[in-house]
Amino acid sequence: MIIHYFKLAQKALRKSAYYTLINIFGLVCGTLTALIIANHIGSTLQQDKFHEHKELIYSVTQEETINSQAQKLGKTVYYGLGEKLKQYPEVKMVTRTSFHVASLVKVEGQEAAHVENEISIVDSNFLKVFTFPLILGDLNTALSQTNAMVISKGASKKYFGDSNPLGQAMMIRLPWGPEQIYKVTGVLDDGPDNTQFKFEFLLTPASSLEAANYWDYPNFSTFALLDAQAADQPLIGKVNAALKEEPALKAAEKQVEVALQPIASAQLSDTQYLLIMVGIFILLISWVNYFNQVIAQSYARSKQIGVLKVLGASSQHLKMQFAFEAALIGFASIALTIGIYLLMEPTLQSFTNGKLLASTAIPTRTILLFSGIFTLGIGLAAVLPILIFSTQNFGATLRDIQWNKVGKLGLRKTLVIVQFTLSTVMIIGVFVISNQLNYLESQDKGMNMEDVLVVKAPILKPGNWFEKRKALELFKEKCSRLPFVLEATSSTTVASEEYRNETYIGFQNTKDKVLVHQNGIDEYFFDLYDVEFIAGNNFIADARFKNRKSIILNETAARNLGVNDFNEIISTQIVDEESDEAFELVGIVKDFHKTSLKYQMAPTAFKYNDTRGHFSLKIADAGGQPNQLEQQVSAIQEIWEQVYRGTAFNYFFLDQRYAEQDAEDRNFGILFKYFTILSIVISCLGLFSLSLFISIKRQKEIGVRKVFGASVADILLTFYKSYISPLLVSIIIGAPLAYFLMNKWLQNYAYRIEIGFATIGLALLSLCLVFLLTISYHIIKSSLTEPVNVLKGE
Repeated sequence: MIIHYFKLAQKALRKSAYYTLINIFGLVCGTLTALIIANHIGSTLQQDKFHEHKELIYSVTQEETINSQAQKLGKTVYYGLGEKLKQYPEVKMVTRTSFHVASLVKVEGQEAAHVENEISIVDSNFLKVFTFPLILGDLNTALSQTNAMVISKGASKKYFGDSNPLGQAMMIRLPWGPEQIYKVTGVLDDGPDNTQFKFEFLLTPASSLEAANYWDYPNFSTFALLDAQAADQPLIGKVNAALKEEPALKAAEKQVEVALQPIASAQLSDTQYLLIMVGIFILLISWVNYFNQVIAQSYARSKQIGVLKVLGASSQHLKMQFAFEAALIGFASIALTIGIYLLMEPTLQSFTNGKLLASTAIPTRTILLFSGIFTLGIGLAAVLPILIFSTQNFGATLRDIQWNKVGKLGLRKTLVIVQFTLSTVMIIGVFVISNQLNYLESQDKGMNMEDVLVVKAPILKPGNWFEKRKALELFKEKCSRLPFVLEATSSTTVASEEYRNETYIGFQNTKDKVLVHQNGIDEYFFDLYDVEFIAGNNFIADARFKNRKSIILNETAARNLGVNDFNEIISTQIVDEESDEAFELVGIVKDFHKTSLKYQMAPTAFKYNDTRGHFSLKIADAGGQPNQLEQQVSAIQEIWEQVYRGTAFNYFFLDQRYAEQDAEDRNFGILFKYFTILSIVISCLGLFSLSLFISIKRQKEIGVRKVFGASVADILLTFYKSYISPLLVSIIIGAPLAYFLMNKWLQNYAYRIEIGFATIGLALLSLCLVFLLTISYHIIKSSLTEPVNVLKGE
């Protein structure tokens, strides 16, 4: 009997191959899209879920105001917050990590050295709070001593081969010279990739921070392991109350409030929430399309079902037949979805930079959720025909199908409205996202990054500053002699890199201070990058002593100090709280964006530095042939090896590196565009079949109209009128929803477009054209049929 139903289902699906293909295509597209998005979001939600005490580990964050001015800080906090948390019995353990700049690493006594970027400074509790298992060493003592080093399995293989590294000494040299010797005390096993902690080397500091410096700079990522019975909210209240009375904070007029964020509850970005909405929308569109097709096919088979009923087919038999048809479509759809996903997985992993759950790592509950939703949808699709035919008068059906009941098309038009409402949201979204990304690319950055080659700062052996200055000047001088090098400069940080050095500055004899980022530059920096001065002047060439007592601010830093007339404050004294040194303000430059326009302009102070830093070289014809670029880089490298013999030569082109900062947003824009096209295609397939259904139903009406002289245009206009209302309803519902969602997404950008009527109007016009073109095909085809043939029933 099962084989019989299977054969009947196969025959029925082949007979309506057009609808079958539309159904399978829509289901595969919707399910595949939802699966990709779910795995991307799942990767974030699964982050750091492997830690043994994940439910009890909290990340410490802070909000700070100084002199009533809110400070924009990252996820790092003051060292003193960790010490404060240790005082409460609810806190079992506190651990901290801090960033370590890229440094030269080698085994002591050996020549082979490598520049390493993934280095973290941690305290003794790090491996006790977080679950990173050791394959060599003792978990309890590996980080208990100063200058200890725990390395990854990969680093162990890289530096020691198959030898046991425990007890071996390794040297780490900072870019500006100081070096430290560390003893290897442990080797970490390869842990999960899905973690916020990316490191190859864990280092313990040589000494603890002095109490006097606990509240100087918020440079530490801090985590608290709470007691299982403790509640975080009462603890937060107690800590914040204590911080209000902290003497060091009160003296500096700082107000700090702390918050605790469980690491087990990952925070999704607004972009990720938008992706979730996209996944839900496309899944809904695909299922609505499927239900639409099922309803249409059911009415089209009314005579067939009536004949079967008259011949003695029971309701049970009909139910089984519909169930088998739905099951076959469902099985084919899910099999194709899985197959396509597995084929696409390597490409998707590359496209998302590994931020996608591997197919082998998808949680069981996610699989069960998808299976349940899919089964529910297929089951509902099987039930729909049964519900339709349970109310059908089959005696009347055999005489004359009551198409007028179908002609109301209330349910089908409602489903079309749902589809195009979601498509309205999607197409407005893609216009807004495209406009925002184009805005980011076209906006004036305030500096010229074209044809700039950056050579990373050398990591030198300890030596005196005079020698380092001479080497730096020699490299710039030799490079400037090259015919293709137009200008050369040096700076401690360059565009495309986050500032990491912060200090508080203020006018002399005032208490008001603001937090600024620092950048050490030479006198040629602003000229090379074409940065405009809006007051004062640049550092003076060949006036090293005067320059070292001078300071330049960007526009934002000056405004944060309360300045409106920039020329008025030139030559005033600015005090740096870090060094307690006064500098003469010699110039103010127009704001320029070192990083993506997603971020607010950072207040910045520029000090003179001619002893260390990265090199920026303005290259002529940098966009030439690849072999020409290779020759130019080789010539620069030759000079490097003459001046900085034995140190690593690392370089990049600035405009390319800057563009990489927005690569994730551009990829999101591409994905959103693809998903929008997909949603509209699926919606149009449903509309296409609906127009076919209606054109068949009203074919005789079309014939009569043509007999009485109606043209094709007249018939099209008549039919368009019946479609206008669902289209208008879709727009009325979808446009405000799209505006709300996209306006919220734009809040992620410090510099953003306004969603104007032109953007929405152009998006809606595009949707309307697609809508009308989709329904026109079958109507025109029916209109071109000879009316005599139609009225004769041929």
